[in-house]
Amino acid sequence: MASKYDESDAVAGPSSVMKEWDPLLEGEGDPDIVARAKKREIQNILKSYTGYYDLFAELIQNALDAVEKRMKAEGDKFAPRIVVKIDLNAESVTVIDNGCGMNQSEFRTFLRPNFSFKDGVSTRGSKGVGATYLAYGFNHLVVATKQPGNSPQSGLLLNGRRWLDDTAQIVNRPKVTAASEVDKAFNGIDCGTLMTVTLSGDNIRPRNLGYYGATTAEQWMAILRVHTALGGIYLCGEKASGVRVRLEVIAKDEHVASFVELERPEYLYPHLVLGKSVDLREYLKDQEDRAKKHQDLSKIPAKFTKQNGIWGEWTGEQILAGESPIKPRLDEVDKEALKELGLRMYVYMGFSTDLWDDYNDKVLKLRKGSRLLRGGLQQATRHMPQGHTITIPLTESIGFQTLTHVVVHFEKAEPDLGRKGFQPEHTKLAERISSSSVTTFKKYYAQLLRGKTGAPALMKAMQLATWIDQQREYEKRHPLVITGKGLFAPTEELPIRSQPLREQDVVALFNQMLSSGLIRGIQLLSSSQYNQYDGLFRLHMEPPFDKYIRSDENPLGVDAEMFVGVTDPIESPVQVLEYKFDLDSLIEEFTIGEKNPDEIALAVAWEMGEKWKGNFTVLSYLDDENVHHRQFHGYTHSFSHAVGGNAAFQVIILKDLINYCLDSKAESDRQRASYSSDTE
Repeated sequence: MASKYDESDAVAGPSSVMKEWDPLLEGEGDPDIVARAKKREIQNILKSYTGYYDLFAELIQNALDAVEKRMKAEGDKFAPRIVVKIDLNAESVTVIDNGCGMNQSEFRTFLRPNFSFKDGVSTRGSKGVGATYLAYGFNHLVVATKQPGNSPQSGLLLNGRRWLDDTAQIVNRPKVTAASEVDKAFNGIDCGTLMTVTLSGDNIRPRNLGYYGATTAEQWMAILRVHTALGGIYLCGEKASGVRVRLEVIAKDEHVASFVELERPEYLYPHLVLGKSVDLREYLKDQEDRAKKHQDLSKIPAKFTKQNGIWGEWTGEQILAGESPIKPRLDEVDKEALKELGLRMYVYMGFSTDLWDDYNDKVLKLRKGSRLLRGGLQQATRHMPQGHTITIPLTESIGFQTLTHVVVHFEKAEPDLGRKGFQPEHTKLAERISSSSVTTFKKYYAQLLRGKTGAPALMKAMQLATWIDQQREYEKRHPLVITGKGLFAPTEELPIRSQPLREQDVVALFNQMLSSGLIRGIQLLSSSQYNQYDGLFRLHMEPPFDKYIRSDENPLGVDAEMFVGVTDPIESPVQVLEYKFDLDSLIEEFTIGEKNPDEIALAVAWEMGEKWKGNFTVLSYLDDENVHHRQFHGYTHSFSHAVGGNAAFQVIILKDLINYCLDSKAESDRQRASYSSDTE
């Protein structure tokens, strides 16, 4: 819970007098030659720091490394603490730790580029560039440090960025001078380090602390838990170190600050903050237990349904051993890399992108349009997030990439200097596993997550219902039934002798297929004057059902199991039918809101088109591996919504149907190549 403290206690008096010194030239040779070389070196380092949160990330990871080093040396008797102060008035960020501190030699050399006294194994940093970035990426840096038995040391470095950007050579090379003030909280620690960066001047990032509109400790804590080492990535039984963090924020034009405390650094996992969520591992274990008891698996316990999100976490070893539901396609190189890199991963899929919006806009109340948590792949190493989330690459069902947040932590991967990313082959592996995660999780979307509340406009729904009722009544009053022995004599071929050129040709060809019995069980009620949809139909199948069952002579039929125990006629409600030359125009009508895919039961077209991709997923009944899914005679494909995975409508693609009748093997292979998923 946030509280307030008095800012008057925040500043201490001047530090002890010291002789100024040049951090770049300490112990070096010719000053001018060395300085020019160092300047080029620093310019290259700063090119890798492009993120808004790099400042916070470097300050905090240095503090965590320092306290964890002392923890290893002193054990349980040591109580590690970090204080982060964000002053929106002074535009400054201060981080104080009670870690190992620095001796005089370390203090006078740690700002130099590519110089580090970290081991790079147990620490988050090791390249020796973070402190250099803080000193020369900004124009005002205060550093203070102390160790038992040594005098406290402090220094001020001004105009680091101005000197670096100076091409006219009029800005003097900055030197560390005595710091006139350090935060009073530094006096309260026996050992440790303080660093304060104040934002001023040009070409710095961030230019100010107001970009995200965060003014409270709660808001800033959430931001830092997503973008810095305060968001510790500890998965699959790993425990975060018990470092107590206090965050204080002084709001603009106020003299008091809110504060909040964190018991241990931990990432802001979506399932912890976005409401009711189910652990997929628990659900799958429940399904397994119920299967052993021969219980009905379709009856899902209420505790697993109508959730805001699904989540889970797994190790690379579990994925390789087949002990995870995520089963990516990996070659031998991928498998070896997975073993070497020490992967741990976290996956969360929400029911809607509204979750991200509501958390940002209504809970955190950050700047409109910004997204602290969002769908994508977050890479991590050394127990902290690295850079921003990147888009999860999907070739199908791309809407799910905005619903799914994946964290891939590589224990042994090495990020670049600015922590933006990893080696390309490591990122590709993370992307492949993330894509497979989305494919896996979407299988459970409809079963476990609550549905979206959107629906067609009330007036359109009423008009559609009225039209259907009117047509039913018309059928009763004006029936058309033509029967008679010998009246219908199939010629084993259709009268139409050329391929369709337009929608009217599709209507004629489809009607001939119905009358010839090539497609069976569909009754047409209307080709309509209704201004929204083309017509109405119902499914009607009379016993005996042999004529609807798939066989070599009837390749468009359904499995015999569909009719087991059925003795009465089968009849569906009256439903909406759409005709198109290809489905692209229908997808466009969905996009502009002219038609609603959830109101259509069947679409008949000559060709599939391309615009369904990204909007829908397609299951082909003409792929022999899927033919058992066909429930109605002559149907060729089933469409499902890309986002959500719910069933949308059925399709008959006449060109594909004809090709299947002419050469079922070739067409089945083509269908499999066209519509089977390659993301698992």
